[in-house]
Amino acid sequence: MELTLPDLDGQHRDLREFGGRVVLVNFWASWCTPCVQEMPGIQRLSEQMRDKPFAAVAVNVAEPASRARTAAARLGIDFPVLLDTDSAAFNRWGATVLPTTYVLDGAGMIRYVGRGPLEWDGADLVELLSGLMGSGDPSAPAVGAGASAPE
Repeated sequence: MELTLPDLDGQHRDLREFGGRVVLVNFWASWCTPCVQEMPGIQRLSEQMRDKPFAAVAVNVAEPASRARTAAARLGIDFPVLLDTDSAAFNRWGATVLPTTYVLDGAGMIRYVGRGPLEWDGADLVELLSGLMGSGDPSAPAVGAGASAPE
């Protein structure tokens, strides 16, 4: 999937810069309580996976940069926060609810879609991500792509 958006500093970022890594792309907003509740788990996951081929990217949907920046600082997010001020990327990716999170494999293929809040640093999801990092096989079948997250 393609995604090129400005970050909180106004620099355009492209998902291709994370090529070869498993990438978690989380669409969120500061007014969305479930989004805010799940963000600490994504931050912990990002810290836990720091030395692995993994990257987390938060995409703030339909909010001004100042609001996204304040929320990201309050939540202690230290991974890239991109700004989708017109919701175009949110719509292009087929997201319909906040939060929606996509997990892409090293080849950039969607392998998992989580709709609604999840505990991203929970054992099941860490195992899923670790498996994607270990397989390195872009032809491997998608895990839950296009499906709701496991209960």
